[in-house]
Amino acid sequence: MSDEKRILVTLDGSKRSKRTVDYLCSFTPFKTRQVTLFNITTPVPEAYYDLNQNSFGKIAVSQVKAWEMGQKTIMTEFLKEARQKMITAGYVPANIEVKLSKQEKGVARGILNEIGSNEYHTLVIRRRGNANSIMGVTMGGVAAKLVEKADKIPLIIAGTRQIQHYLCIAVDGSAGSKRAIQYTAEIMGKTDCRILLCAIMRTTVTDSVPEGKDPFVDMSIQAKCKLENALTEAKENLTQGGIPDDRIETRLIQGAESRAGALLDTARAAKCDTIVLGRKGVSDVEAFDLGRIPRKIIYASRKFTIWLIP
Repeated sequence: MSDEKRILVTLDGSKRSKRTVDYLCSFTPFKTRQVTLFNITTPVPEAYYDLNQNSFGKIAVSQVKAWEMGQKTIMTEFLKEARQKMITAGYVPANIEVKLSKQEKGVARGILNEIGSNEYHTLVIRRRGNANSIMGVTMGGVAAKLVEKADKIPLIIAGTRQIQHYLCIAVDGSAGSKRAIQYTAEIMGKTDCRILLCAIMRTTVTDSVPEGKDPFVDMSIQAKCKLENALTEAKENLTQGGIPDDRIETRLIQGAESRAGALLDTARAAKCDTIVLGRKGVSDVEAFDLGRIPRKIIYASRKFTIWLIP
């Protein structure tokens, strides 16, 4: 990760993207970071310029060009207003860059190219974009592509819950889970946050169950022990990162029918605003860019802010 800790924020001028700006204004740890407010303008198809062949076409082309310029002006003003709102919320003016780019090969591809060409620390997006998004659909097309393909950078999907800096982190002892803990410590260290470390297992094991009589029970006991150790290690890493011990809670949930469902229920009951996940868990499959549990959480949790850590 870059030492500059630059954050790329995608905005499209919609009401939903205004909520992304609200998220940035509410989330205190980002106020010391360098932020790029980024938009990719959608040009009119080249076919419109073929209308130049006759006088009627020339009028149409001039109107199209005027529309393009108007859209660019509107977006530029939106980004400037977003920047000013963030400054009012406490961001350093010199740390906020406004960047407008022209679409060439799709919006998602343009965002990925921007990430690939620069050293960004984090990408912030929304589940859905402009007013043309289909109602009832949890994820817009651009967001869905970025969730799948932006797998080399921490991805934040801004939600609608009021930010109170209360994070629920999924812990399973995997490399991805450990990186999620490391990222959280880096972002939230020395802040007045609260952390709920949550480990979930499908089976149930009581302390009175003896080992050596049932292979299945033995496996469950080992799984429980592994998760307990992972929770202990995670808490130690967070405290070393500057988060006070009394601001961290650990919870091991047993007998869950669905690990994703149990994690969501736990986060809701605790009134967390953010869920933190590694992109892949213990069943790391190279052929897939995203694990099953993160995928379910992302598509089932409309209101939570989601941190997806590679």
